[in-house]
Amino acid sequence: MTRIAKVARDAAPYQRRFIPFSSARSAFGAFLRAVHAEQAGVLLPAYIGWSPREGSGVFDPVIETNTPYSFYRLNARLEIDLADLRAALDRQQPRVLLLIHYFGYPDPAYDDVIRIARERGVIVLEDEAHALLTDLVGGVTGRRGAASLVSLHKLLPVETGGGLLVNPEGDELCREIVGDASAEHPWNFDLATLARRRRENAATIAAGLGPLAGRIDPLWELPELVVPQTFPVLVRGTSRDHLYEQMNASGFGVVSLYHTLVDAIPRKDFPISHELARTVMNLPVHQAASTDQLAAMLDELDRITR
Repeated sequence: MTRIAKVARDAAPYQRRFIPFSSARSAFGAFLRAVHAEQAGVLLPAYIGWSPREGSGVFDPVIETNTPYSFYRLNARLEIDLADLRAALDRQQPRVLLLIHYFGYPDPAYDDVIRIARERGVIVLEDEAHALLTDLVGGVTGRRGAASLVSLHKLLPVETGGGLLVNPEGDELCREIVGDASAEHPWNFDLATLARRRRENAATIAAGLGPLAGRIDPLWELPELVVPQTFPVLVRGTSRDHLYEQMNASGFGVVSLYHTLVDAIPRKDFPISHELARTVMNLPVHQAASTDQLAAMLDELDRITR
């Protein structure tokens, strides 16, 4: 007879070890070293930003660890070009494939990407710098790769903090990684309430953008269980940079997270990525933004882009 124990004791399939670091970039460097990525390299998406103040949280660790690299293409909706991904994997045969969940959204081809990489024996590392809540609350990212990079200050009210979330299949790979025990961790926060507020704010923005169609368009719809870091929009018919300046001068904290791509992604080879970097802007959805403030922001967007 099949019996059910009073208590479940088999923890192994459900464990995810959190290794804290001061930042996601520190965790990325530690991961690259641990898996000896310098031996065969890392394959990266061709949409990686840089700023004079912060450098590049994704690309700097690659350079610092002397890891060979190449890029795979994304389409005009910032979605993975699967044919190019296959070709790039076969051409480079990297040790690691980096999958970035931009702005907290998983790629529609998420499952296909994991399958394609596994067929080739490539380690998948998920970059969840924007997707901490999509992972921990929504549960729709972070479970497919060997491990995930997370950044706390991009989603939680803290100044610093990051880490590596290690899945069972990545436990042996990450066994020798030592983090920073003094770094921030997410467990002091009501993550479910933070996630709900962000989704509510994103829904408010999505509904309010209707009258601005053709001028300010959502990059994506908001899927179930996804918790956005910001609300990405495409700016059409006006300068994104001018709009950014005007909105911030009016007191609305919009950002352009990938306004400048790293030099290793040349315009001639990746024109679509550069066009996106020129036109994508990110609207705030964080928990401190009220419905009235969001409505005022939408009115200001309407006024400036008329």
